[in-house]
Amino acid sequence: MLSQKTASVLNILIDQYVQTASPVASEDIARLSATKVSSSTVRNAMSQLTDEGYISRPHVSAGGIPSDLGYRHYLESMEEVPELPAEERRRIHYSLGRADLYGDAWSRQCATILSGITANLSIVTVPRSSSPRVKQIQLVYLTEYLALLIVVLQEARLLRRLLPLADGVAAKDLDRSASRLNEYLGGLSHTEIASNNLELNSLEERIRRDTSDMMREAESGGPLDHHMDGLRLLLNQPEFSQSDRARELVEMSEERVLLEGVLSETPDAEDVAIYIGGENRHEALRSFGVILCRYGLPNHVGGTICVVGPTRMDYAEAISGVRYLSSVMSQLVADMLGVSYTSQTGQSPISSYGEN
Repeated sequence: MLSQKTASVLNILIDQYVQTASPVASEDIARLSATKVSSSTVRNAMSQLTDEGYISRPHVSAGGIPSDLGYRHYLESMEEVPELPAEERRRIHYSLGRADLYGDAWSRQCATILSGITANLSIVTVPRSSSPRVKQIQLVYLTEYLALLIVVLQEARLLRRLLPLADGVAAKDLDRSASRLNEYLGGLSHTEIASNNLELNSLEERIRRDTSDMMREAESGGPLDHHMDGLRLLLNQPEFSQSDRARELVEMSEERVLLEGVLSETPDAEDVAIYIGGENRHEALRSFGVILCRYGLPNHVGGTICVVGPTRMDYAEAISGVRYLSSVMSQLVADMLGVSYTSQTGQSPISSYGEN
């Protein structure tokens, strides 16, 4: 257990290291301390912090660098994480609350917003249901012998498949079939669609089978649709100034290693989870700080919001961004499904910033 004075030295050291990415000297800590303290007192505290593994120093006279343990103590000593500024929350509401956005577009916009807030890499998965149901079936006429089947799921996810038409079909016939299928299949799961005995013509029966097959594949898993933003911002951090580390990070992003690692850490509940360096279970993430949270409706429709940065990230800013965006995305999913939602703050994040 660190004394209050030693913990204060650690917190000042981390605050400075987050800003500068350079080892922090005892003289700088003494100068920045809110209470008058001598450099020798700070040096003694730093010696204790080094011995107990909270910081590392190349040699005794060198400045200090926080360890994973130091960052963990720093986080646990925070009394509370400040909320995003009101103006930032209004901007998020405007960007995500527009009527022309849904599902995939929400996730893309959320990733862009979060990377901008944190100046790090953000990953946001598209909302997915554990049991997808049809919201709408669309048939897009391409040629007399080819159409595009689009199945809109209730979680605002789109499934697409090209539909060859051996006998040729007119656009008006496709519209008529789409209307009948929406009447019969709207709100059903793939098992309900497959088991229904309906009076359908040959084209409609084929579309029914294809719809059921696509939904079964969607339910069985497969790669999660996601959006990633801010890789260039992460690569600008001093930790990635060496070309080898930058190339390794790009390769992990392209090969979905980062995504798989992040998803393996996602908590079940709507709580922010924080993993620092070696705390990450996935080896590829052990030189990063990872902050992530689920969004959506538990056991129904949801996804993951995540920030990946160096262990030297501004944790308070990243946590507040992830937490607020998770609440907003959960509200959007609830609105889409027509159910009520209350965030952990006890209020609707969207309605709190509506126009007056």
